Amino acid sequence: MNWEVLSASIPQDLAELEKILLENRSITNSDAFFDPPHPSDLSLSAVGIDIAMMDLALERIRRAIATKEKIVVFGDYDADGICATTVLWQTLIQEGATAKPFLPNRVDHGYGLSVAALDDLCVEETPALIITVDNGIVAHEAAQAARDRGIDVIITDHHVPESGLNNLPPALAILHTTKLCGTTVAWFLARELSPESSLDQLDLCAIATVADQVPLTDFNRSFAFHGLTALRTTERPGLLALGVANSVELPRVDAGSIGFQIAPLINAAGRVGDGYTALRLLCTSKEQAAATLANELALVNTERKEMTHNSVLEADSQVQVQLDQSLLVVSSTEYHEGVIGLIAGRLSEKYHRPAIAIAIGESQAKGSARSIRGINIVEIIREVREDLLSVGGHPLAAGFSLANQQLESVTQRLQAIAKEQIDPSLLVESKRVECVLPHELSTIETADALSMFEPFGMRNQRPRFLLKNLKVIDARRIGKEGKHCKLQVELETGKQVPVLWWNCGEVPQEELLAITELAVKLDVNEWRGRRSLQLVV
Repeated sequence: MNWEVLSASIPQDLAELEKILLENRSITNSDAFFDPPHPSDLSLSAVGIDIAMMDLALERIRRAIATKEKIVVFGDYDADGICATTVLWQTLIQEGATAKPFLPNRVDHGYGLSVAALDDLCVEETPALIITVDNGIVAHEAAQAARDRGIDVIITDHHVPESGLNNLPPALAILHTTKLCGTTVAWFLARELSPESSLDQLDLCAIATVADQVPLTDFNRSFAFHGLTALRTTERPGLLALGVANSVELPRVDAGSIGFQIAPLINAAGRVGDGYTALRLLCTSKEQAAATLANELALVNTERKEMTHNSVLEADSQVQVQLDQSLLVVSSTEYHEGVIGLIAGRLSEKYHRPAIAIAIGESQAKGSARSIRGINIVEIIREVREDLLSVGGHPLAAGFSLANQQLESVTQRLQAIAKEQIDPSLLVESKRVECVLPHELSTIETADALSMFEPFGMRNQRPRFLLKNLKVIDARRIGKEGKHCKLQVELETGKQVPVLWWNCGEVPQEELLAITELAVKLDVNEWRGRRSLQLVV
């Protein structure tokens, strides 16, 4: 393993360690980082939202409320989109609007505002106003189709426009910034409509900010930090039931439990079930209904896990003949559209290169891509835009659709473009560590001090340190089928500390015992009222 040591400095005390961590994160204002401003105090211009556009949107929405015009909040079926739909719809209802939410169906409508989705939401009654959340910035055709029907469209989104800010859909107003997630863009609109009621939505802002993996610095840190405080004391029945169904203690919730326990259940509804199940869960005021819906999501998530596991095994077999490629592409008629992003993510993580998984339908195929640090996957995919039906996303995650007959040629072109454009050095896996940590600072006091940097996430990862001159006293397999390891190491101070090492079951015993350095995170183990230090690889 190659270590990428972010700082050559070796701290001698906690103050020096804090300085190193701040420098590694390019944080110059430590006060604002450790005590981030409340979202209510953030200005529109600071987060990149156009004030004139906001004024246009507010004027149209208030007119619709006053005249009882029908408003549709058009969302998305992932955790960010479902939270965004809840935030804006509940705010509109509290303000007296005649509004309803609409979530596109992944199979029937695809992603975002589309003509097919527009046709379906107009079956019963054509709305006067559609407000998109977490989508719409690339919906040129659908926005024009809505205009042709006499429907005003307000777009709120954070995704990357196709060709710069001058190539935008024909909407009445566009509230757009790439500095936030979809939910928090919608939250600013909710805040301008009702500053008081928007405070009740910060619990959902925390979930969406973490779930959508936006950088947890600057403004996103404000939402994660203060949103977690709101989530720990939430009275929202759906979230309380979700905590019970997934054994999450909400008063102690952190970014990790959102990312690995709460968000997957919300995502599961839109992946392999019905996104409205999650939406109803977040919106319900009834405890019994919340419990039923939360248990339903837990079952759907179990189904999603099994489906993903089987698909990843099949995808891995396809990858074996692509190991010389800079971009991995797998496809199958057996892949469920709802898990192709997870397939791509698993392949990207395992082989440390961008990956695309494609679900082949009767006439069209849908692809989902995941990338690694330094490689903008959505721009690579846009190199073949003329052969695609749609494309959108972020530098690290993207989605697209294409006709089946274009699949082979697009795959070949994408892999050729990737080989030409991607620096091979980016494909060499290295583990980032903050610095070399002296054994004297490998203590529970240091672990406690690191909690000041929470919440952890993109661009503010939980600190990992390089520990040298270790002596492994014992090594044994743990977990199902011995896939994990637990080491006992002796530090230079003479203290022995346990080390948990996940997914190291293939490492021979003699190699484990010969280890002298590890990249580890400092963790606190609490057992029967006692707290002790443990290290995690």
